[in-house]
Amino acid sequence: MIMSKMSVSVRVGAVLALVALPVAALAQDATKSAAAVVELQNPSARASAQLEAQLKAMRNGDAIRAMLSQNPRFKQEAAKNQPAFNAAIARMGAMQADALGPIQREMLTASRQVAIAAYAREFTAAELDQIAAFYRSPAGAKLLARQGAINAEVGKAMQQKYAARVQAAEKSVGPKIEAELRKLFPQQAPAK
Repeated sequence: MIMSKMSVSVRVGAVLALVALPVAALAQDATKSAAAVVELQNPSARASAQLEAQLKAMRNGDAIRAMLSQNPRFKQEAAKNQPAFNAAIARMGAMQADALGPIQREMLTASRQVAIAAYAREFTAAELDQIAAFYRSPAGAKLLARQGAINAEVGKAMQQKYAARVQAAEKSVGPKIEAELRKLFPQQAPAK
């Protein structure tokens, strides 16, 4: 009796192992194919170069300057002593790049791995191979080459069409939000 129960368990285990091998192989094939699709969509060398360019711009203070340029007081104060403001913004940009650069580099690698896993989960290896073949075709290569410019064009058009309305809406709701925040954080009486 013990022997037959063990042999059943062994046989079930062997069957499960045999079934698991092709499933694991298929998952590996899908992962390999998914990695190819992700690489075609956004080659890792290009993604790294783009990130490094963004970090260089950040280090120069471009992001901080853009953020502060919307503030009228900043413009007035900057005009009084442009060299000092430029130096301060460069220092702040360097701080920002030093703090965010390592995280963004890690995120780049992680996002590629998440994309590969998502594609491998959603598509079979055969489907991913077909997607990769499309991207390697003249039409697919053109899509990949032009997609960034098309996205930028759409973004620019939306910015031009809606930016003023969005800013006006944010400005109109600003005092209401501040009033609600004051309710949450009432001013304390000065210490005596």
